[in-house]
Amino acid sequence: MEQRTLSMNGVGMGYLVLAVIAALLGGGSSALQSAGLVPASGFWMALEQNHASLMLLFVVIPAFIGGFGTLWLPTALGRAGMVLPRLNAVALGCLAVAGGLMVGAPAHQYAALLLWCAGTLLAAMTLLATLFDSRADGATRVTFSPFIWGEMLASAVLLLTVPVLGALATHQQSAGLPFSTALVEFFAKPVTLVTLLVGFGIVFETVSGTVRFPMRWVVGLMTGAATICTVLWVKAAFAQGSGSDIAGLSPLAVESWVLGATTLASVLLALVWMVGTWRTYLSARVPVLWGLGFLLVVSTGWVSQFTQGGGLHSALQFGMLYAVFCGVYFWRGELCGRWYSTKLATVQFGMMCVATVLALPSLAASTQVVSSTLFTLSGLCFLLTMGLSFFKDEPMPQKQGGARARLQNNAGMVRS
Repeated sequence: MEQRTLSMNGVGMGYLVLAVIAALLGGGSSALQSAGLVPASGFWMALEQNHASLMLLFVVIPAFIGGFGTLWLPTALGRAGMVLPRLNAVALGCLAVAGGLMVGAPAHQYAALLLWCAGTLLAAMTLLATLFDSRADGATRVTFSPFIWGEMLASAVLLLTVPVLGALATHQQSAGLPFSTALVEFFAKPVTLVTLLVGFGIVFETVSGTVRFPMRWVVGLMTGAATICTVLWVKAAFAQGSGSDIAGLSPLAVESWVLGATTLASVLLALVWMVGTWRTYLSARVPVLWGLGFLLVVSTGWVSQFTQGGGLHSALQFGMLYAVFCGVYFWRGELCGRWYSTKLATVQFGMMCVATVLALPSLAASTQVVSSTLFTLSGLCFLLTMGLSFFKDEPMPQKQGGARARLQNNAGMVRS
């Protein structure tokens, strides 16, 4: 059992390392290209052209589904590790090889995308198998938290949408069409939905020790958003693939419906969070700071969505980073009880906030270069913080919030 747990920790960390490398390559290449420090050809041009693919496919999914699903989910379920551990390791291998092909072999972009689809499906099925197995085992059956619900619904979304993406890629390849990043950008809506589900699940989880939320509302909103947006996107995908309208709706119109449903779900989930935390003392812990940053960035997206007809998609992509860092710090410090430098984590948060503000499209191009540079420095600061944490491997002097103890108590409460 000890070997299995250590192995799963290694696989989970592998997912997070893959996400961090993809984020540094995608964000760092943009910063260097904007500053004119690297030539616009060769390897650097490949990184720039695959910026959207790196951020959407190799940051969100490996971090939220693979990383947190492997490292965090078993503890939340009161289990020693994931079921089907070898299948989970194969999924990580598929994603890593797909990322290498995407960047290093431009002639094999379709193969990289199909391999990514295979790895993502394996990771989602492993996560769902672990969840279903926990419900079948009466000795470890626990009440699902918002994080568990978010992981389960996000995996279900991927299980239904990734095969459609693979089918579209296969259709275009068989038709002899050159690979286009528009195909990956079209898949941005399901990725946005995954960010919404897992991101809000993490934000709710960070304060669940001191705040009680109406779970029916949280679960209902998450389930409704996952169902409606998945159905609409699949409908739009089939319409785009066939080149015809379905039931009088163009793909563009259906995509706007998906974004509208995502906007509404985000607003309502944030309202539930704010009502639950109203007049509640929230300590300025590092995970709470990142969680508040996620809510603030997404709120800015709502304002832009309602006033200008767009903005939530890009806001959720920025919010994705806040949710990832919130989850990593919460897992390392409060679930594992291991030390990390809160000062470095706070400095990283400050750089990320400034970079987010400077990333506004209305600002000058030079400001965009500064924003990209700060994003890259923020990622390097995160690597330094986690590197020191794992190098020292010391216990946290005071466990903030007692998250691990709370989860263990939850695991001991068997539902009749």
